[in-house]
Amino acid sequence: MNARELALTMLLQITEEKKLCHTVLARELGKYPGLDKRERAFAARLCEGVVERMLTLDYLISRCSSVKPEKQKPVVRNILRMGFYQLNYMEVPPSAVCNEAVKLAKKRGFAGLSGFVNGVLRAAARETDGLSAAVAGLEREERLSVLYSVPAWLVGRFLDWYGEESTERMFRAFLEEPALTARVNLSKCSADQCRQRLESEGLEVCGGVFVPEALRLSGIDSPGRIGALRDGFLQIQDESSMLPVLCAGIKPGDYVIDCCAAPGGKALQAADLLLRAGRNARAQGSQAEPPGADRPPLCAGQSAAAQESGVPLRGLVSARDISEYKLSKIRENISRCGFPNVEVLLWDACRLRQEDAGKADVVLADLPCSGLGIIARKPDIKYNASPEGLSELVRLQRRMLETAAKYVKPGGVLIYSTCTVNPEENRENAEWIERELGLEAQSLLPYLPEKMRAEEALLPEAERGRLQLLPEPGRTDGFFVSRFVRPAEEQKISGGCEWR
Repeated sequence: MNARELALTMLLQITEEKKLCHTVLARELGKYPGLDKRERAFAARLCEGVVERMLTLDYLISRCSSVKPEKQKPVVRNILRMGFYQLNYMEVPPSAVCNEAVKLAKKRGFAGLSGFVNGVLRAAARETDGLSAAVAGLEREERLSVLYSVPAWLVGRFLDWYGEESTERMFRAFLEEPALTARVNLSKCSADQCRQRLESEGLEVCGGVFVPEALRLSGIDSPGRIGALRDGFLQIQDESSMLPVLCAGIKPGDYVIDCCAAPGGKALQAADLLLRAGRNARAQGSQAEPPGADRPPLCAGQSAAAQESGVPLRGLVSARDISEYKLSKIRENISRCGFPNVEVLLWDACRLRQEDAGKADVVLADLPCSGLGIIARKPDIKYNASPEGLSELVRLQRRMLETAAKYVKPGGVLIYSTCTVNPEENRENAEWIERELGLEAQSLLPYLPEKMRAEEALLPEAERGRLQLLPEPGRTDGFFVSRFVRPAEEQKISGGCEWR
């Protein structure tokens, strides 16, 4: 199978069967480990590029074809999309684009339409107007929709939320290749040691934008081939998603509940921080058991693992999610990193686990969301979103937050975060938490990385206990994080699961 055939196979699953782009890419590329590196890269870029620019490509196709894209056969439609992407966004000679598209149409059983494919692509190759000229006469929302391949209704939402200038800046970021960022597990090695190892593996490495333990990697064919990652020194994680754990203010001995933990990045970050905090406390001569003796005991298996590893085990992270498949991803990451202070639990975040009510020092509620801050990484998000879906997500988040709040002990912390830029899921939910759940917003400033505190535009909201990062080229994903505490003077009633 050549690169174009593979790209078409993946596109049909994504566009016609509505399978997730990143899942399809990982699965299908994994079937061909012997595929030449350049062919592999070509197939991945062609597939992702078509998904990323699909509305733009369909608009351009409609200008060159008498049959509109929605009326075309799925195979033919996607072959044309691939051809138009190569003509407009890749340095492929038009003759090669047309010839390979015709071959592919015949190979997939559409020899009778190969002349149509050839004619449309040759007409496109003769087109001299650029995209900006092609959309010049369109209304604002439709123009932005075509330029950036975002559904018109969603363009309207972004304009309402952020205005035209910020909206276009975010949309440009969605079309940039996102950085591959990893967090160093500092309980296993220093950032400098990890960087040296990565460079010895032939990778290009630079520091993160904000977080000291973040490294940006390039020159990678497949992350799974990074030795430092396989050996547990690294966790692939964007800097923005490192903020919830940093803002939690985790202390030695804390009991941390991660409500929706898969694939485990934040749970492992919390475990790494706990191990380092425990070591530091012992190095400073602290023999006393830290506060929170009423927290659940560690399981025997974890204690044994701690003894065998010789790592002082202080505190526990309870990583939870709703399906065994998701838990398997968490377990893979725990096993790879070798952290003994994480338990994995199959649990629905909407259901209260009574034995944990009022016991948690920190609750991480990084909840299911619309994902509108990470479209650069998962471009199909923008096509799968709907107005009804956004509203339903807010209702789901509030059900989960009602439960999560009941785990927080007096003086304990709730961190609510999402990877979206939708104010209804973010700012409005933060206001709802403070108004309805008896928790108090608390400043994020003491916990933010120093470089982030230098960003003056972020400081007023961070002082109020919430932070909205917008996607920008070369920086971070779009992300929201907020911090709340349960007042220490509250008294527990009704078996520890209700508060006043």
